[in-house]
Amino acid sequence: MSDPKIRNFSIIAHIDAGKSTLADRMLEVTGTVDADKIVPQLLDSNPIERERGITIKLAPVTMFYQGYTLNLIDTPGHVDFNYEVERALQACEGAVLLVDATKGVQAQTVANLRLAKNLGLKIIPVINKVDAPLADTPAAIRQVRQLLHLDQDPLLVSAKTGEGVKGLLDSIINTLPPPSIETNDFKAFVFNSVFDTHLGVIAFVKLVSGVLQKNNNLTFLSSNQSIVAGDIGVFSPLRTSTKELTAGNVGYIITGLKDIRRVLVGDTLSISSKIKDTTPLPGFRKVHPNVYLDMYPADGSQYRDLVDALEKLKLNDSAITTQGINSPILGQGVKVGFLGLLHSEVVGERLDREFGLPVIAVSPSVEYKVVLRTGEEKIFSSPADFPDYAQVSQGFEPLAAVKIVVTSPYVGSVMQLCQDLRGTLINVSYLDQLVEVDYFLPLIEVITSLHDNLKSVSQGFASLDYEISGWQEADLVKLDVLLNHEVFSPMSVITVKEKSYYKAKAIAEKLKEAIPRQQFEIPIQVAIGSQVVSRETVKAYRKDVDAKLHGGDFTRNLKLLEKQKKGKARMKQFGRVQLPQEAFLAVVKA
Repeated sequence: MSDPKIRNFSIIAHIDAGKSTLADRMLEVTGTVDADKIVPQLLDSNPIERERGITIKLAPVTMFYQGYTLNLIDTPGHVDFNYEVERALQACEGAVLLVDATKGVQAQTVANLRLAKNLGLKIIPVINKVDAPLADTPAAIRQVRQLLHLDQDPLLVSAKTGEGVKGLLDSIINTLPPPSIETNDFKAFVFNSVFDTHLGVIAFVKLVSGVLQKNNNLTFLSSNQSIVAGDIGVFSPLRTSTKELTAGNVGYIITGLKDIRRVLVGDTLSISSKIKDTTPLPGFRKVHPNVYLDMYPADGSQYRDLVDALEKLKLNDSAITTQGINSPILGQGVKVGFLGLLHSEVVGERLDREFGLPVIAVSPSVEYKVVLRTGEEKIFSSPADFPDYAQVSQGFEPLAAVKIVVTSPYVGSVMQLCQDLRGTLINVSYLDQLVEVDYFLPLIEVITSLHDNLKSVSQGFASLDYEISGWQEADLVKLDVLLNHEVFSPMSVITVKEKSYYKAKAIAEKLKEAIPRQQFEIPIQVAIGSQVVSRETVKAYRKDVDAKLHGGDFTRNLKLLEKQKKGKARMKQFGRVQLPQEAFLAVVKA
């Protein structure tokens, strides 16, 4: 049976609302970690998480307080890791909804709240940073009350100073329900996994029913992978072995597996002998990359090192997918699939820091779908795989449902930006001084243009959340970039026909700025098939060869200039265009 003194909860918030700091204070107040051993963002294990002030990988911890077992699952706050948040919430009965008093309700606050409500979680609204000089606590209270239709004010805390944290812990104990148990048969929910060099894959589980003991024979229902529970225990916050785990508890299982892809987030774990009688828990789906980047090592001889490094990162991040590619210009590289652009930035930074491998990342792309005249359906993410335009009957691009929360003075600018990015307005709703704007936008516009431009048009006041929402029909074309009359395939881009001229012009202009002048003239052309849509020219350096001549027949000058002209033509014929990383970034931002 379940222990009535267990409380499983998560903290949900927009990025940078103080979630990890609040977790630190809870660990301190409950005595789980001694005050002198607390470091900022204790549950964030990666240095990049601490530097950027973001949680990338969720971390559970078990706290014992006033006779109760409190299982906290610290979730990521960024939209890229939405599925991880969803699975973490499924392992809980309640959620602390954290709102930053200096910024009020933001996009992911609303999105995560809806996620929690859909899963039937009990919500405890909390306003953080009430001690900050820029805090507008009354406005934040009004917004939260309006959002949740509350009759009373939410709790006020300062995660930095610890003010109000004891009251929050009491509220968690008194307000949240204990886990409900429907059967005595063992069933566990897998909400995360990590890889340990010595122990193999460690599965993070919540026991839905039954009792788990060491050396039990278990099977994952979705992957049909069988394991023996080598060791079990709880996080406090480090792994602590226990004799058994009972229903309702959150803990870990040492699986001994060497491939993290065999342990799927959202999977159901059962006793091997009873898998035929076990019904999988709802909500499971395989995580699918949303963004693809072609990565090449800055030093071509380090290709094998890049492949090995990515394989090591994949041990702890099953969301990364890789596929070898070859470019006639950049050599061997890897097509890498990511959950989003933040995910790709973090992986790129880890490659540089942890493995000493700076990479050249080429234009992000998404998956497109075309139906050929033969009736065959083709899905691809690389411009190199784009079929002959004459053979395409229909084209489709992925669509994103976008939620933007912004202050009222900037609503017009935000809506104009979304219209320019081919958006379709769904809804506009008001929340005190804030406005929530819902749009359907092509996914490629969201990841390449919306993030940066939204900050500009709203002066940083807008926040964004999005999720994939099917396909929409689009007239797709491929833009090829020609440098010195040669197709430079890594810079090819897929776009829609209606925007192709403006996109081509922007690419040519950005490349002209990014490519340094060289000894010969470089024509930059952007073409659809054999038709050149836009052209720019990077002028050559010109040495003043007749500067040393003084007086004499002018034909001597002409002879020297003619000789230089022939040399420039020969260089143009055989010279190779030297491209800095900025040139690739220019195409991304065009």
